[in-house]
Amino acid sequence: MGSFFTSTQILNASNLSKEEITKKFHDMMKKDDYVMCEADEGELSYAFSFADNSKWLTMSSESYNEGDKKASKDMSTIARIFKTVCLKTVVIDSDLAIIDLFDSKGKQADTLIMGRADEYMGDDIQAPEKTIWESLMVENATWEKFISVQQGDYTFVEEGLSLLAPLIGVDSNNILMDYDDLCSASEKNQNAFYLYFKKANKKTLTLNAAFKKVFGEALEPLGFKKIKSKHPYFVRVVPGGEIIHVITYRNES
Repeated sequence: MGSFFTSTQILNASNLSKEEITKKFHDMMKKDDYVMCEADEGELSYAFSFADNSKWLTMSSESYNEGDKKASKDMSTIARIFKTVCLKTVVIDSDLAIIDLFDSKGKQADTLIMGRADEYMGDDIQAPEKTIWESLMVENATWEKFISVQQGDYTFVEEGLSLLAPLIGVDSNNILMDYDDLCSASEKNQNAFYLYFKKANKKTLTLNAAFKKVFGEALEPLGFKKIKSKHPYFVRVVPGGEIIHVITYRNES
């Protein structure tokens, strides 16, 4: 079985700083009655990562793993508020990639399909709109190269995405990152940061906070450290960095 994930990108053509992005995002979330908070209180969390070689900002949320409707709503809102272009990439079983492009008005302006689309969508697949995607292409890229990569035959569609990304200025690795990937890479990534939100005036104890309080008080004196992820977990390592114990939880329905 291949990979299933949702990756989102925000064109940061104005080179907004972490502080400027945080303020805009906070103002956006306030409209839905959310306020910023500490990690342990967070009901919603977002991970961000700048790329040294790209003007695109990678962003994801733990809520996107449950489907892409929340990602579509966020991308539309962010594109409108930031007055920029956003991409939402959904990968299905490493066979098919669907890239939705949202314009600066928040409208889903076009959809690009890669991979073995006929197995999922039949033969009536619309070609990408040249004028829309060409406006994003880097200086040395050509439309012929773009289409060649988009129509390529790949064992895993992630390979095609890694080739397509630099043609429009997106980092080849970041286009493949979802929330868990961003969390895993954050320990070594100085360009990554997180924002946490909770409902305004809500004082209920979250499961994450309870997990850290109950287990953390017992485990941290034994050498365990809390790691950021969709579900927080504690790990204990031996000299050399090898993990010997992992303690976490999962929601099951």
